[in-house]
Amino acid sequence: MARIYISSSWKNEHHQALVAKLRERGHKVYDFQHPNGRNDRNVWEEVTSKLRLSTAYQQGILSGSDYVRMLMEEEVKNRFDDHFKAMSDADTCVLLLPCGRSSHVEAGYMAGVGKCVFVYDTSTHVTPELMYLTFDGYFHEEKDLLDALSQPMQGVCRVCGCTQINPCYHPEHGYCFWVEPDLCSHCASIEQGGLGIYDDPKTKHCVNDLSNAFK
Repeated sequence: MARIYISSSWKNEHHQALVAKLRERGHKVYDFQHPNGRNDRNVWEEVTSKLRLSTAYQQGILSGSDYVRMLMEEEVKNRFDDHFKAMSDADTCVLLLPCGRSSHVEAGYMAGVGKCVFVYDTSTHVTPELMYLTFDGYFHEEKDLLDALSQPMQGVCRVCGCTQINPCYHPEHGYCFWVEPDLCSHCASIEQGGLGIYDDPKTKHCVNDLSNAFK
């Protein structure tokens, strides 16, 4: 089970279907269109409407000064905080193409801090990009992406999805540790060398995922 941040565009018609498919497979997924249960719109549409810049935004003629004003809005800061928290909690990023600059920045950041990044290209006409070799895989077929995500991932518990920065905790046994490269001590049975406390009511899995952003 992976904790997946899908990085994509509001215009990508495959996004919601991919969210549903990954959740059906047992993965935890951050849906940027519905963070923390909200039904969000594009933040730029909200902010430009508030600042009476909708026409300039729609026509693509925003000035640098306009953009600075937009960045100072509370809605923009809150949305950034939501996304960045989810990027930090995730262990995997799926860069869903076609998408824009922001998605590529997110994927690049997550690769840079050691998270697994897969590119899933749903474009009808593919645009070659040399630097996609930076990431862990490029797929044009959904089946290939799902197969890759089903493989054991070192540093991510295959049972609960915890990681070193998002561990499990038990008040008597403390934080979890690795029994196998993809199995933590709190999920592993005693026979596997673990503590066998996965179902203990006192065990809290993934203690740093406080936002409940992954469903």
